[in-house]
Formats: sequence, C-alpha cells, structure tokens
Amino acid sequence: MLTDQLRKLLSGLTTSIGKTLGGIGIHANFVTFLVLVFGFWAAYYISIGEYGLAILMILISGICDGIDGAVAKANQKETKFGALLDSTTDKVTEISWYLAFILVPSTVNLIIPSFLACSAFMVASYISKHAKADGGKSGGGLMERKERLILIIIGLLSASNGKPDILFWCLWIIAIGSTITAWQRFYKNYKILSEMK
Repeated sequence: MLTDQLRKLLSGLTTSIGKTLGGIGIHANFVTFLVLVFGFWAAYYISIGEYGLAILMILISGICDGIDGAVAKANQKETKFGALLDSTTDKVTEISWYLAFILVPSTVNLIIPSFLACSAFMVASYISKHAKADGGKSGGGLMERKERLILIIIGLLSASNGKPDILFWCLWIIAIGSTITAWQRFYKNYKILSEMK
C-alpha cells in the first residue's frame, strides 16, 4: 500500500513537472538526451573513483528519465521515435556504467561481475522486446531497471565509504538476478506464444 501511494505521489509530481517544462517549450526528446548526458557523466566519475559525484549524476539522469515521458504526455506529443529513443538511452547509459566499473580503481576485481551483469540485463531486455513484438508480454521478473539502479547506488555508496567488496557483491546480485529475470521472461512468453497459432 505504501509503495502504491509513493508511486501515485511521484506520478503526480512528474506530471506536474512535465506540464511545466512543456509549457515553456522544452521538448521531451531533449530531456531524454539529458538522460544520456548525465548517464555518461556518471560513468566518467565511476571510472575515476569519484563515487559521490557518480551517484549524483545517476540520480539526475534517473530524474530526467522519469520526466521525459511526462513532458511528452503533457504536451500530447508521444511518438514511437520518442519511445525508441527513451529505451535506447536507458540501455546505453546503463551499459556505460558497467563498462566504467571495469576501470574502477578498486582493491577487488569488478571485471567479471560487471561483464556478467551487463550481459544478463541485456539478454533479459532482448527477450522482453522480442516477445512483445511477437505478441507476448514485456517486462516483469525479479530484477528490473529500478532494482538494478538501487543496487548500483548502494554499491557506490559502500565503495565511497571504503567498502568496495559490497559493490562487488551488488554487481553479482544484479548479474544473478538479471539471469533469473531473463529465464522468467523467457518461460512466461514461452507459455504465451506456444498457445498462439
């Protein structure tokens, strides 16, 4: 119940911001572009070990990601290209973070969990998009974008406080959780698509 109330509150807030930004002529695709800018900025800060600034950039990127759709809806300018741009931007920024983790000056080796986390979340995403295109259902599962972002932020907070091993395990949780999510989406759509003629 608390999460439903929070979702309604955030939805009302993003709608209000969307109307305000749209009212002054800001286009939704520009806000989506800012998701990419701040996302890449976060990746840069991750790669040099500036975890606090990386978290700030991730949060700003996430806020922009929540607002771009609201701007489009408020101005009744939702387009298929806008949806494609939004989806692509989300994936590209998240990939950049996993690549940045490989360069992190850390006492623990983040290469393997970063690579596996990136690969698993992309497979889960591909299954979702492909299934939807064929009449199945997209999304769902144990580890979606919001859960991954929370774990990344927890990991970065821990690393900034001298505990890079927690970041290591957060990446492993993302990798394993995304693998389970890929299987859940595959199996769900296997049942749906198998019943179609």
